Amino acid sequence: MKVAISTAVLLLAISPFAFAQSDLERAKQEFTRLRDELTIVNKISDILFLLDTSGSLSSSDFDTEKRFVINFLNTLPVRMQAARVEVIPFGDIASLYIDGVSNPSLVMNKCALIQKLKQMPISINGFKTNTKSAFQLAYDVCLGKYSANKRGPLNKVRTVVILITDGRWNWPFHDPSPIPIAQMLLGANVEVFAIGVRYSITRDTLQKVVKDPAKQAFILGNFLELEKLSLYVSGGVGK
Repeated sequence: MKVAISTAVLLLAISPFAFAQSDLERAKQEFTRLRDELTIVNKISDILFLLDTSGSLSSSDFDTEKRFVINFLNTLPVRMQAARVEVIPFGDIASLYIDGVSNPSLVMNKCALIQKLKQMPISINGFKTNTKSAFQLAYDVCLGKYSANKRGPLNKVRTVVILITDGRWNWPFHDPSPIPIAQMLLGANVEVFAIGVRYSITRDTLQKVVKDPAKQAFILGNFLELEKLSLYVSGGVGK
């Protein structure tokens, strides 16, 4: 009997499904905490979402990514004097689709932002996974050529980058890694949270773009789990 129990425990421990479930629970806890802090403690914040548009996503998967952003933003005070939002989709290249941090405007209120996000097509930037380009744009918004309107200093205005991707970075072919750029952001007091969906992205690479892997890097088993996380953080039924 002891042997059978030990074997069952071992199989559970090495099961990818069990591991993903653990990540889902951690993600629920950490994104709920982040939501509450951005609502109560850090009402002045700049939030950048890096959204994968690569060819391995279906239209439904991409819609789930966008719903996560919408559900998260629906809990926050998004406006000029509170939370500002930048959305950076990336495929072959990355682009500034919503530029509320780098080019803030009174016109881009929460309703307008969400409406524009809903209209963003999956084909916007091609179908490779140029995560490096997304991090480069995040760097440019926070510290580089698009940072003139970025609120600072970064040790006082909370700045958060949230990456959602379903696969390992693969472009540009000769040097696709975003890790050096992510490390520069971390060194400048920018927080990075990374959500990998499915197991085509390795845990160790995802952990290298964040400061605290236990609280900021998560690998979910599928987009249904991302949907559950989205609903949970919004206070919906994904509990």
